[in-house]
Amino acid sequence: MLIIRLLLTLLAGFFVFNLESEVVRAYEGRLVNANYKKGLEINEGNKNCSNLVELAYFKDKNIWIIGDSLMIGWNGNRVVSNSCPNIVRRLLQPNSLNDCYSFSGAQISGNRATKPVDLTNNVTNIINDVEFKSADYLLIALGVNDLNYSDNNISYVQQRLQSNIYRLKQANPNLKIMGSVPFDSYLQKKASDYTLKDLQDALKVTFNSFGIPIINWQQSPFAYSQYSLNDGVHPKTDVYQQMGYAISNFIVHNRNMTQNIDDKNSTLFLSNGWQTNELGDRQYAHNNILLVDWQLMDGVCYYFDPKTKSIKK
Repeated sequence: MLIIRLLLTLLAGFFVFNLESEVVRAYEGRLVNANYKKGLEINEGNKNCSNLVELAYFKDKNIWIIGDSLMIGWNGNRVVSNSCPNIVRRLLQPNSLNDCYSFSGAQISGNRATKPVDLTNNVTNIINDVEFKSADYLLIALGVNDLNYSDNNISYVQQRLQSNIYRLKQANPNLKIMGSVPFDSYLQKKASDYTLKDLQDALKVTFNSFGIPIINWQQSPFAYSQYSLNDGVHPKTDVYQQMGYAISNFIVHNRNMTQNIDDKNSTLFLSNGWQTNELGDRQYAHNNILLVDWQLMDGVCYYFDPKTKSIKK
């Protein structure tokens, strides 16, 4: 009986591997979203796609991912082997996939002294990387740590995202950028004064202002809830696998997108409230104007240096 169960397990694994290979390698528009069911079976969805041709499109393409712990594959206890980048790497088989600029705790805004995990400092390192010039696709998957651990106002988050999209495109004009809104968060205490939906909407507006396609997990082909998360933030292992399939499908569907990202994007995001810049300077903005000198806010007096426009250290 044990041998039979072992053989059945191996057969099921082989079946899953072959189906997942077919479902994301269908050629020119015949790819359909994979639904990972019961942890074993992928529903190809389109049974009329006979003689699927192996998609060799990405064999000379270079994919980059800028993300946080969700793009590393942290499930709250450990890093899973079937992380999203690993699944994309296995299924699309690009020339290269660079995910070394994803960090646990990474944010769009702010500053972390221990690592360059805010987007601005991270992008500085990215554009100085000689390999970046050859990047073809880049997925930006950030935001949940801004929600959970930063008190930067939401428009400042949008400004930092907007500014760094410009920088990435200026460094690599041929780069095709894709975006992702945060997966979910059920932490009870958050440092921000906005909701998850506020952040999701704000990031969509920012990406849409550039014509950047967005992975919206709320419209993903698989259902999830707070029970899909181990610790209120990080997905369980099987959910990571479903996310990896969804990202792979998304990249294939949008591989021929055209983008015209330049400085003519006139969308203005007005920062109002606290913001910590990439230097770690603590500032306060009112309609994008940084306050200086003595200011009384919420019963507390703050002095903002007129030169740095930040709290005097």
